[in-house]
Amino acid sequence: MLSLSIVLITSALVLYTLGVWTEHRSGSLRWPHAALFAGGLTFDALGTATMAQIAASGGARTGGGGGALMGVMAVTGGLALAVMALHLGWAVVVLLRGRESEKAAFHRLSLGVWALWLLPYATGALGAAL
Repeated sequence: MLSLSIVLITSALVLYTLGVWTEHRSGSLRWPHAALFAGGLTFDALGTATMAQIAASGGARTGGGGGALMGVMAVTGGLALAVMALHLGWAVVVLLRGRESEKAAFHRLSLGVWALWLLPYATGALGAAL
């Protein structure tokens, strides 16, 4: 199950990164960007659920520094999921409104959400390595 969670979370990283950076480079939010955000959120939620099953079964490492990092990852991961969901919701609202000024400014929010998302990804990877 650990391999599955790694694949799911890494897929989330790839999709979310593509969505954020293609949106940023294009200068305006479009529906394909929102689809990538949705894919990233979906894979992140699936990966998080898989990791929660591993932890519940006692399969997560808790020794050394890894346990503390895994605790940080759990808190920041839950927050990141919630913020990703809000980000996707706001993207849909902006796209439905169709206001060019909102579409052009959206990347500032995207970059912040992406940066926040990297924290649990990095702490999870580091915690698993310890």
